[in-house]
Amino acid sequence: MNLFIRFMIVLLAALRRPIADDPLAPTYLTVRLCRFDQGFASTVPLHRVRSLTDLGTINSVIRIGLGRMIRKHGWMPIIQAETISRMEALTRPGKVEIVTRIVGWQDNYVCYTHDILIKGESVAVSRMLARIIGRKGTKVRIDGIASQLGVPEESPELDATFLGMIAESETGRASAGSERVAA
Repeated sequence: MNLFIRFMIVLLAALRRPIADDPLAPTYLTVRLCRFDQGFASTVPLHRVRSLTDLGTINSVIRIGLGRMIRKHGWMPIIQAETISRMEALTRPGKVEIVTRIVGWQDNYVCYTHDILIKGESVAVSRMLARIIGRKGTKVRIDGIASQLGVPEESPELDATFLGMIAESETGRASAGSERVAA
C-alpha cells in the first residue's frame, strides 16, 4: 500500500478518536502488511519497519493531544535518532500491532518506544528520540509542554540507551553548529 495513503488513513482515524486521558499511557495502532511492504527476501525491510514506527508516532502524537499544540504554536517535531534493538523477520500477509509509549523526556527531547507485535508476540522493539523546535529553529522545552498536557514536569528516569542517544545528538548538533560558524 502506498505510504501516503497509509499515512492518511492513520491520520484521519487518529483525528476521529477522543484525546487519551493519560498522555503517558500506551497508544495502539494496527496496520496490515501488504505485498509492497516486503523486499526481495520476502520479508519487510528495515526502512519499512521505520515507516511503521513513524505511523505509530503520528498516531500517538495526535491521540495524546500534542498534535493540536504543535499545530497551534507552529512547532515542528523532528526525529533525531531511532534504533531497532531486536528484529525478527516480518512477512506478509498479516497485521502488525504497534504499541507506542512515551517513556520520558529531557530538555527538548521526547523518548518513545515502539513494540511491534504480530499475533501478540513482539517481533521488533524500536527506541526513538524526537525533539520539537519552534518557529525559526528555536528550542521548545518539553517541561512546558508536559504541564500543558497534564503530566508531571519531572520525567520518568531514562535508561542508558536514551541518555546515550541524547548525548550523541547533542554532540552532533554542537559539531554541526561549529562547522557553520567556521564556514
